[in-house]
Amino acid sequence: MTPSARAVRAFVVGALANPLRESGFDPGGVGEDFDLLTSGVVDSLGMIELVVAVNERFGLDLDFEGLDPEQLTVLGPLSEYVARAAARVP
Repeated sequence: MTPSARAVRAFVVGALANPLRESGFDPGGVGEDFDLLTSGVVDSLGMIELVVAVNERFGLDLDFEGLDPEQLTVLGPLSEYVARAAARVP
């Protein structure tokens, strides 16, 4: 079953719930334009770990070159990209 952008977003927020709280953010209150990197919730290594976790959770091996690098760390565009890319996987 192909994940929806909402399911991807829920996974990402759930996976980062503790770092979000530790950085002073309410996991339930982060918007689609929330930038995980510039907010300090994750660093560059944390983004790599998140991408690996997303790939493993949804059984994917996504190439993130199709996503604008500035959007890779933004919750909404990242979630939408994963959902669209997963829909193309046979």
